Amino acid sequence: MRYVRYESESDAGYGILDGNFIRPISKSPWCLYDSNQSEVKTKISLDNARLLAPCLPSKIIGVALNYPGVTGVTDNKNEPLIFLKPSTSIIGTKEEIVNPFNGIDVWGECELAIVIGKYLKDATKEEALDSIFGYTVANDVSASNVNSRDHHLARSKAVDTFCVIGPWIDTNFKPDQQRIQGYHNGDLLRDGRLSDRLWKEQDLLMWLSTWITLEPGDIILTGAPSRVGGRKYLQNGDIFKCEIQGLGELINPFREKYE
Repeated sequence: MRYVRYESESDAGYGILDGNFIRPISKSPWCLYDSNQSEVKTKISLDNARLLAPCLPSKIIGVALNYPGVTGVTDNKNEPLIFLKPSTSIIGTKEEIVNPFNGIDVWGECELAIVIGKYLKDATKEEALDSIFGYTVANDVSASNVNSRDHHLARSKAVDTFCVIGPWIDTNFKPDQQRIQGYHNGDLLRDGRLSDRLWKEQDLLMWLSTWITLEPGDIILTGAPSRVGGRKYLQNGDIFKCEIQGLGELINPFREKYE
């Protein structure tokens, strides 16, 4: 099932994607575990609605260097390399990515995102898998780390509009051999398969839950595959597309604030 977050002329909220229609629901999707959750009988045409980022997480946790070949990584390490992005960085497909820095390089990174559906702390493998509500496509937009001084990647990763997710949350999607790709103005820039990831769902969530509580609606970004071409930076008016086979795609324009 695919869940969306939308706005229309008369309504806004969460819903279930049903062909070319949205069936609104009364609460956020992970509250389906709650018996008080209900569907609204009226359907909304996609032609009369705009899809937003499919959730508003309390936090976004990113995994860096999770594909072989990325900046020289060839195998798994003792633990993942983690960074954080704030909820204010979230936007949806077709929304503008905006670079607020003057003369700083910015690029996109296509990623699979895990959407958490249950509170998770000190989880077993079974609990870790059971906590996954679904998956969505993500673009972990990043800015150049000037003089390597931003050790926690806060200025590089946490900027408003620098976390694109969507267009929906798919609860039936199962990561396996699916292709993941990033396109810069139509040119293939990153390419890989989800099976290439060094840290998979079970071990990643189990490890994270030993030191941070995961909450319903939280997003885990699972890393970007290697570039298959030279490094390219986003310029004013460029388009970046992220696509995961069988899950969906994000298409976002880019704007330089000081252009």
